[in-house]
Amino acid sequence: MVAGRQGHQFTTAPTGGIRIMKLPRSTAVALAAIAMAAPLLSTASPAAAQSASAWNCTSLSGSGPSSKDKDGRDVWAECHKGNEWVRAYFRAYDEKVELEDHHGSDPNSVVAYLTVAGSGTARFKGAGTRDKSYDEGKAVSIKVCTSDSSTKVCHTQSGGKT
Repeated sequence: MVAGRQGHQFTTAPTGGIRIMKLPRSTAVALAAIAMAAPLLSTASPAAAQSASAWNCTSLSGSGPSSKDKDGRDVWAECHKGNEWVRAYFRAYDEKVELEDHHGSDPNSVVAYLTVAGSGTARFKGAGTRDKSYDEGKAVSIKVCTSDSSTKVCHTQSGGKT
């Protein structure tokens, strides 16, 4: 249907021709406004989705050989958005978990999960360094989240080794 001049609306007739329907001017104007606004409404997204999509959680995450632990591999996960970022880092040499939080006004909102093969998953909250101890040669992954809220953004990175 297309709104036409003077409150007329054109529709395709079953035979393939065009039929003219007489509508009150206010109805025709309202239908035309809805037709023009519909594409804009369909592309709108919730604020939480826009917030989550603004985070980049892949370009700075990774793993690499430990500089001091011959067979160990450090692993880190990071998410950043503009000048804000959170990072969780597992250092193989001294088996430390470091959490950094430069997101918002609360430096203790960062949450991290460290998974070590055979030992399970440990949860850490808030910026700072924690000393841990694990058997050598175990696979390690780390997950960092901007918070523990329902709108959190998280990233998991594997490839570490104790």
